[in-house]
Amino acid sequence: MTISFIAAVARNGVVGRDGSMPWRVPGEQRGFKAATMGHPMVMGRRTFESHGLLPGRRHIVLTRDPDWTAEGVEVAHSVDEALFLVGDEDFFVTGGAQIWALFAAYADRMLLSEIPLEPEGDTVFPGWPFTDSPVWREASREPHDGWTVVTYERRKPRAQVEVGPRIAASAEAGATQIKAGATCAIGDGDRLLLTRREDNGLWCLPGGGAEIGETWSETAVREAREETGLRVAVDSVLAAYSRPDVVIVYPDGRRRTIFGVCFRAHVVDGSAGTSNEVTESRWFTAAEAARLPIIPAHRPLVRAFFESEPGTTIFD
Repeated sequence: MTISFIAAVARNGVVGRDGSMPWRVPGEQRGFKAATMGHPMVMGRRTFESHGLLPGRRHIVLTRDPDWTAEGVEVAHSVDEALFLVGDEDFFVTGGAQIWALFAAYADRMLLSEIPLEPEGDTVFPGWPFTDSPVWREASREPHDGWTVVTYERRKPRAQVEVGPRIAASAEAGATQIKAGATCAIGDGDRLLLTRREDNGLWCLPGGGAEIGETWSETAVREAREETGLRVAVDSVLAAYSRPDVVIVYPDGRRRTIFGVCFRAHVVDGSAGTSNEVTESRWFTAAEAARLPIIPAHRPLVRAFFESEPGTTIFD
């Protein structure tokens, strides 16, 4: 999933005034249409109402109003809900300023039409300008008559997840490695603990790669401790899993497909916290988890936790 911001930005960072663009640049909107056609678009309510439904694209509107609806629109009330609705597709965030700010930690690239004007306005693109940004670098510049399309990319990319038919075995997958690991489905009554990954912002179960000399269950217990601060004990095997159709592409270019064992577990001591790998830890019911953007390899494990009966088998 590649998340792209797209906007037209004046030299002074202005993107709007009174709900519309304070300029008319012939042809600039054709670039927006060409880039976004066929892709989902996430936007705020006022941005949607400023242009209405655009053909050939899914419209996901993020709003705090629980009663707002519009024909042909999918409604989300949080970033997680918007990410869930998108699924694994590449998508564009089209504004306004508050929505771009909410997705700033998730964006992979920005396609900005730089307009050589300095109009007055009431909306400014978040973080503008990016000339000395520690987060963004200019990747390309494409001049047009009256504007320039500048593409910015993250200096440190997010970890990406590629999904395809046995992509790990395909020729184009390159030097994909197998990562053998263990995860913990840590339960508390009817709730499950999930963590948000620091490297891509999606939710998953605590877990990681096995180290030399460890059993599967020892790996699961250690990873839970390192990622959340919890001391847990495994109760049973929830599932052995492999997803050869899912490849994780890490920021340093490594590509790995995951095989492992998932254990049911319970908390022995401690409160769930964060770490250098985890930005958030939260307990979810089945209904809540069903609306979360969870990494593809862990989605069936989360369903299995809520749908299957606890077992008693433990193996290392």
